[in-house]
Amino acid sequence: MVTPLSCSLPNRRKGGPKASGEERLKIVPGSRLHSICGSEDDSEQYYCNYGVNEEYEKQFQAAGLRVSARGIQGETRAVELPDHRFFIATLFQPQLSSRPESPHRFWLAFLRAAMQFQKVRSKRGAIRTPRVKARAKAAAR
Repeated sequence: MVTPLSCSLPNRRKGGPKASGEERLKIVPGSRLHSICGSEDDSEQYYCNYGVNEEYEKQFQAAGLRVSARGIQGETRAVELPDHRFFIATLFQPQLSSRPESPHRFWLAFLRAAMQFQKVRSKRGAIRTPRVKARAKAAAR
């Protein structure tokens, strides 16, 4: 499913991996990644020698993965599970352009999703607590 890249990015960093530097992306409208980035065009940082083997795209889709971003030549750059709270896999690396004073929007979206999950889970735990106590009392009798 993952394969060594056959060619380098046009603006490859000297001495870096084949995919090192910045590349333009086409983000699929309606995807979670699109809602995070806010547009169909984006530019992201890479530092790797591997990419998605495009021969597996139909299998990815059959398994529920949706391509959410492509490189300038149409190659897969990000996939996501649309029905999951936050499952996005990217070949670009948001940490390369993230700074403490200006975190990458991808990390901010991930943290918001984690906080929302924690809220929901806390509410469920509060609801379940009385039932758990009642069951424990019944079991002790």
